[in-house]
Amino acid sequence: MSRVLPFLLVLLSVGCERPAEQTKDRELAVRVLSGLLAYPHSSLVTVSSGQDAAQVTLTAPADVGRVAAWYRQMLTLNGWELQNDAPGSQGGVTIYAEKGQRPLWIMLNHEGPGATRYTLVGAELPQDSTRAAQRSGSSMSSNRIQRR
Repeated sequence: MSRVLPFLLVLLSVGCERPAEQTKDRELAVRVLSGLLAYPHSSLVTVSSGQDAAQVTLTAPADVGRVAAWYRQMLTLNGWELQNDAPGSQGGVTIYAEKGQRPLWIMLNHEGPGATRYTLVGAELPQDSTRAAQRSGSSMSSNRIQRR
């Protein structure tokens, strides 16, 4: 069956000493990609992260259409809302989904006969970014009402 991606990421981060920066990269990747599933029988290619986003690249022994269909179904079953699903160049597919305030991009590309290389990108949004916008909008409405 499917393997949970964070499990793979945790395995990568233990067992050997890494510079502090690499450890932080992997910790961020585990945080922003927690709960995501890797397509069955996928192989890890790379893990990287920046200040507030992380990406994992994997390969899968299936064509792009099959992997994309699997992700559409798994995301929906696991509470993600599909926001965009678009064909890419050379037969690739890009899927964008959200779960609460968590954004996720999945870019799938043809790797070879019956193989797909895909990248999962997750980001960590500032917790107050949406709330601040909602509060300012609410106070503006309240001010308008009071002036009338």
